[in-house]
Amino acid sequence: MEQPLVTVLVTTYNQEQYIRQALDSVLAQRTDFPFEVLVSEDAGTDGTRAILREYAARDSRIRLRLREKNVGISRNWYEGLCDAKGEFVCTLEGDDWWLTDDKLQKQADFLRAHPDYAAVSHRLRETDDAGNVYRCLPDDPRVVGRDATVRLFLRGVTFSCTSCMVRNIFRTPDPAREAYVTANRSIADFALCMLYLDAGRVFVMDQALSAYRVAGTDAAHRNYNAATTAVQKYRDYVQVVAASQRYFKGRYDFTLCLCAGTFFPFCDRLRLGGAVAFLREMANMPLKAKLVFPFYFAGRCAVLAARRIARRGGAV
Repeated sequence: MEQPLVTVLVTTYNQEQYIRQALDSVLAQRTDFPFEVLVSEDAGTDGTRAILREYAARDSRIRLRLREKNVGISRNWYEGLCDAKGEFVCTLEGDDWWLTDDKLQKQADFLRAHPDYAAVSHRLRETDDAGNVYRCLPDDPRVVGRDATVRLFLRGVTFSCTSCMVRNIFRTPDPAREAYVTANRSIADFALCMLYLDAGRVFVMDQALSAYRVAGTDAAHRNYNAATTAVQKYRDYVQVVAASQRYFKGRYDFTLCLCAGTFFPFCDRLRLGGAVAFLREMANMPLKAKLVFPFYFAGRCAVLAARRIARRGGAV
């Protein structure tokens, strides 16, 4: 196979029900450039690996990384990125899929036309096995059709890392970067978003080019968000932010980021129960964030209340 312009990294673990749809959506891409499909399988126990071998046997664009031992989401993702041959890299999780056959072409065209951009992302459609569509994210007008920025990201205005096509910044080994991205076994996307924003500009296309499969009505689909408790997810988040503070060595202030990442989970615990356990976990926040959070909480509640009143007034 000739040198690919793009590497599509597909990460998968125990996703035999979904991996065919993911791979078919990648192989259906129509491009004016060569691309490879690097599939990194994390030593699952179902039939995913057999399906991958079947696909690789009939399409030379597919290259397999079949692990002998499970290493977790973050390391599987990061080491796959480091193995990418393309000038550009994009990712797809094995239970998601792409909605159009020109996703790769649109993103590659953007990066080729804008050499000052490190990455280009897009919106994604949240759905489930029953075909229900929940929302398209991101939906914040400050980033949709615009640049995502570090300032906004650190205030909780996020973009989708798995929707990104990024210039290949992983070719040169970097132990510090590896330790950062793999600091938490299950969460790598926060670190990768920060790395992309730190590397240059990131544009967010106002198009939903991929689907993100939430747990929805499918009780058997237990991804990280569905299978992990609110307290553990928050613990993981705080760990990733701490790793970010170490990696960037004071270049960025993560205080408001911690407050933003605490606000909605805390509100959910107040509404749904479990607030006491969550408050115990919040006690591990850095001192500065602890001091700022009560003011952040009050201000955010006031803003949300004002918006609700404005919407009601407009409906009258």
